[in-house]
Amino acid sequence: SNHEHSVADRYAVLKSLKYVHDPNDETFELSRVDAVALDVVTQSRFTINIYGYCATSSLQEFANGDLKGLLPRLEPLEKLRYAAWVAQGVADVHGVGAERETEPRSGETERVVPFIHNDLNMDNILLGSRDGVEFPLLNDFNIAVFRKKDAATGEPCKFRGRFANPQWMSPEQQERPEDELSTKYLNEKVDIYALGNILYKIAVGNSPWKNDYKTVKITPELKAKIARAKLRGGKPKVPADVRNTTDPSTLAILNAMDWCYRNDPELRPSAREIAYNLKAELEALERNGTADVQWPRLRSRRLI
Repeated sequence: SNHEHSVADRYAVLKSLKYVHDPNDETFELSRVDAVALDVVTQSRFTINIYGYCATSSLQEFANGDLKGLLPRLEPLEKLRYAAWVAQGVADVHGVGAERETEPRSGETERVVPFIHNDLNMDNILLGSRDGVEFPLLNDFNIAVFRKKDAATGEPCKFRGRFANPQWMSPEQQERPEDELSTKYLNEKVDIYALGNILYKIAVGNSPWKNDYKTVKITPELKAKIARAKLRGGKPKVPADVRNTTDPSTLAILNAMDWCYRNDPELRPSAREIAYNLKAELEALERNGTADVQWPRLRSRRLI
């Protein structure tokens, strides 16, 4: 990897299969996908480094903690900075195989994204040092999707998801009862919806849907309610004190979250667009204390 290293150079982590799991074809494949995925995103500053891999084990970069543990100590402007960095990391994942860019360009949303993380959540965002700064690092790519192409038509092959988690996943990822596969075919926009969840956590300080049900734990019964709500177009409730804030950093994160949370995946932005807008907001606030980005206006609805 060409990442910059510092103190973490002296440490590494041996990531291996939990003893409760048996080595089999599926666990070998999940480990292989994780290793290959980390290798293809090695140019990004926002992904964990991998140094070696064999069977169900890999040698990876030592992380200094995780983003959810850091959030309570951050001021709003720093939360905006980390939100922009996470979005940049997702953009780097979706940019595999393309020219490296920092700004969205016309036609970018029409490009077929060949690589999808497929499991973005707060548990999979660690912290690592880059030039002496704690950066958020995307991790756990073992159910990532390398999209295939139809040899006859050249079109991307359609695929369905099979790891439904109603609290975190998009409406189109909710499972259908007959075979437990996703209700619709999927693309990279599932990562954008998941980015919305992360932005929710950064802005609100709690996980999506916990405020709706005033709970610290999402039970199987609540998961079923959340799945039904999402299929009807429901969004997790943002507490009034956060939604009505006048803090420009928090408002920027909420605007990005609303954009990611669009029910129609084709109306969600690209990760590059989110990263670019968040970075522009951050730079404007650091420069003159006021925001200057025009966000699409789409306020969340609550349907339980």
